[in-house]
Parts: sequence; structure tokens; C-alpha cells
Amino acid sequence: WDKYDNIVDLAEQYGIEIICRLDNPPAWSRADGDARGTLIPPDDYADYGDFVHAVVSRYRGRIRYYQIWNEPNLVREWGVVDAREYVELLRIAYQRAKQADPEAVILAGALSATIELDEQVLGKGVNDLIYLQQMYDAGASAYFDVMSMQGYGLYSGPTDRRMRPRVLNFSRPLYVRELMVVNGDAHKPIWISELDWSPVPEDVPPVYGRYSEETRARYVIEAYQRVGDEWPWMGVACFWFFKRASDAEIGQPSYYFRMVEPDFTPLPVYDAIKEYSSAAHHDGAPER
Repeated sequence: WDKYDNIVDLAEQYGIEIICRLDNPPAWSRADGDARGTLIPPDDYADYGDFVHAVVSRYRGRIRYYQIWNEPNLVREWGVVDAREYVELLRIAYQRAKQADPEAVILAGALSATIELDEQVLGKGVNDLIYLQQMYDAGASAYFDVMSMQGYGLYSGPTDRRMRPRVLNFSRPLYVRELMVVNGDAHKPIWISELDWSPVPEDVPPVYGRYSEETRARYVIEAYQRVGDEWPWMGVACFWFFKRASDAEIGQPSYYFRMVEPDFTPLPVYDAIKEYSSAAHHDGAPER
């Protein structure tokens, strides 16, 4: 526990609230090890429930928020995607977490915006909106307090208001919100687990779009402004991410979602968020 005790101690020291994401089980928890990937759920969900109970018990009163898995609608995060199986894991995790700490707040695994309808064989995943309805059909509503999703802008800016199921843009939370309302969960908030625009250099494939560091910084602030002005049902939007430990993954498109370089050199988005959050604090506006 030493590494994680230290993280929790430091978070308390500096007034940082933790969202603890519980996934990425060890290879020994699966009969075939890592053959299907390193993020695939364990064979025995009861074992996972024991793990959740142990973590929540240890940090009771110190960590309040727990996210159960990440992007379960993607093949690389789950294997053969099955909303019913995920809901079973979510149910066990929710019940064991609440046994350990009745005040714990459980986030459903963040859904990845996906246009594929059911393309398991292509190694992608299932459309997030179809998957969410499948979760509700399997009884998921009773087993989470907060709906979580990703909030990348991808190929357009934060004010792109097109509402088309096969257009992946920053308006995607509106579809998720509508599904939640239809299924009786209007009282629950949506939290964005990951928010950013991709500032990859010219020699890196623009898998998630390509923007200058200055445009990216502006888009991120406009996204937070839209969340605050238009979406009262959204409680938290997390920027992804602060920094990498090293530059070992430089050249990979996902590497460039960062606020500072590995040596802590700040990028324009760091200064923009610092200025925006400071102004919001002084103005009495909600911070996200």
C-alpha cells in the first residue's frame, strides 16, 4: 500500500480531491493472463469485489469518489464487449464499496464516444449510446451514483452544436443526458473523466485531431465555460492529463494530452487553466 498511501497523504496535504479509478487487474487474475490485453476484467468478479472492499475500507473518510472501470464499451478495455457483464461487475463493486463506506460515491466506468454499432471483430467497441441503454436494460441504474464519460473535442471546437449520432464532438454529453432522463436518472449528474483537444506535432498522426497549443488552450477554456453556462447537470469535468512521468511514449498520439512536460515545463493550456480557475474562484463561479 505504500505508494498509494503516499498519494493520499500528499493529496490531503495539498487539498486535492481524488477520484480513484479501479481497473487494470493483474495478469494472474485471468486464466489466459494478458493474452487478450492487460486491461481485461478478472475471471472472478467476487475477487474484484474483495479488492474494492479492501481499497474503500483502507481509505474510508479520505477518498470519497470511486470510478469502476474505464471505457468498458471498448474492446481494448474489456475484451468481448458485453454491457450485461459490465453491469454485473459494477453491481458487485457498488455493493462492496457501500459496505465498506456508505458515504462512498460510485462513478460508472467512463464511456468512450464511439460510432461503431457492434464491431467486435474489428477490435473497436460498441456505440456508447447503445451500450448505455444496454446497461440500463441490465439494471445498472441501481449501482452507480454518477454517470461518467469522456469529453474530447476531437475534430471540432467546444461550441460545435451539431447533434448527429455519428458525429463525435463536444456536444456528446447531451445525448447521454437524454438517455439518463428517459431511464429515470435525471437526478444523477454526468462527470467528464477526460477532457482535452489534441496538440500533436506535424510528424505524429492526428488520430484525435490536430490543433496548435494556443488553439487547444482556448478550446479547453471555452469548453469549461460551456459546461458552466449550459449544463447544470454536469458536476465535474477533469482535464486529461497533467504530465507523463517520462518522455518514453513521445511520438504516440496520446502522449500529447498533457498540461506540462515531463520536466514540469508548463504548456499554454496550463497557464490558461490557472488563470481561468483563479478568476472563477474570485468571481464566486462554480469550479469544474
